[in-house]
Amino acid sequence: MSTGLLIQKVSKVFKEKVVLHDIDLTVQRGEVVLLKGPNGSGKSTLVHLISGVYWLETGDIWLDGISLKEEPRRAKAAGTTAFQETLFDSLLSPLEALYIHTKFYGARWSRKQIQQILEEFGVSEPTRPIFQLSGGTKKKVELLKAQLIETPIYLFDEPFAGLDESSRKQVEEMLRTRKRQGKTILLVSHELGKLDFVDRTVYLEAGRIVLAESAKEVPKMLVEAIVKGWREEYRAALEPYLLEVQKLEPTEEEIKGLLKSVGLDKLGKPIQVIRAEGTVAQELLKGLGGFVHTIPPQQASAFRTKLKLAGELSLAQATRLLEERGLEVLELRQV
Repeated sequence: MSTGLLIQKVSKVFKEKVVLHDIDLTVQRGEVVLLKGPNGSGKSTLVHLISGVYWLETGDIWLDGISLKEEPRRAKAAGTTAFQETLFDSLLSPLEALYIHTKFYGARWSRKQIQQILEEFGVSEPTRPIFQLSGGTKKKVELLKAQLIETPIYLFDEPFAGLDESSRKQVEEMLRTRKRQGKTILLVSHELGKLDFVDRTVYLEAGRIVLAESAKEVPKMLVEAIVKGWREEYRAALEPYLLEVQKLEPTEEEIKGLLKSVGLDKLGKPIQVIRAEGTVAQELLKGLGGFVHTIPPQQASAFRTKLKLAGELSLAQATRLLEERGLEVLELRQV
C-alpha cells in the first residue's frame, strides 16, 4: 500500500440503485491505466469516489499509501483530478480559479505565470468569468490543474472531449510527462485509437470490472443517424463519439415549410435563396432578381443532419444519447 492507487471492495449506492459493485483495482507508480466502458457503467462515479467528491461508504481506497477512509484530507491531497465537467466556481475567471487552486496545494505560481500558461494552452480570455466560456475552453482550464499541481496520483475523466487537435496533443504530452516522472495515472476515455502511453486497459460494465474478452462494449460500433434539431453547440457534448456531421439537402417539404415560416410563397418570386455565403454570391443573386433570407438557428435546425458516431455504445444507447440533447432521431442504423 506504499505506492500507487489501490481500490479494495468499493461499492456505491444511489437511491437504492447499486452503481458500483465490489470494485478491486490497483494502479502502480509510473503506470497509466485506461478505464473504459459504456455510459452509465460507473466510471465517473469511481473517479468522484477516489477524489473524495462522493462519500466513501463501502470498502477503502489508498492513495500513495494513505487510506481515504481513515485519513481523507491527507489522501485527497495525494491526488489531482481533472473532472469531465469543471467544479470551479463559474463566477471566477480561469486565472483566479487556478491561482486559488495552486495556493491551496502549496504550489508557487504567480498570477503572471498562470496567465502565460493559460494563453499557451489556448485560453485567450483568462480573466473572463468561467460561465461565459465555451465547453472546450472550460475543459482546458480544468486540465491545467494537472500541469500546475504536483501530486503522486492523477485522475483524468474524458480529458480529450471537446478539445481541438493542438490542445489534444498538449494533453497527450502532459500525460507522457507525468508518466516519465513516475506518477500513477488513471485515465477514463472513450478514445477509439491506441494511446501509446497506456500500459493496460480495464473494462467497467454495469458497475463491475470485467475481463476484456467478456466486455460487451468490445468490438466497437459505427452508427449512422439522421436527426432533426442539430446545433453546433451539441458537437462538444457528443465529442467522445462523434466522427462526422453532414448537413443534408433539404426536401421539397422542408423548403416549403421554411419559406412559409419566413412569410414567403414559393411561387411568389422567380428566385428565392435560403442561404448564400459571401457578398459576391449575394450580389449575383440580386442581379438575377432574387433575394436572400438569413435563417435563424431554430429554423435552420429543422433540416435533416446526418451524424456518424463510433464507440462502445449500442443502438439503444446511441438513441438515448441523441434524444437527451433534444435531437429528433429519424433514422438510426449500424454501418
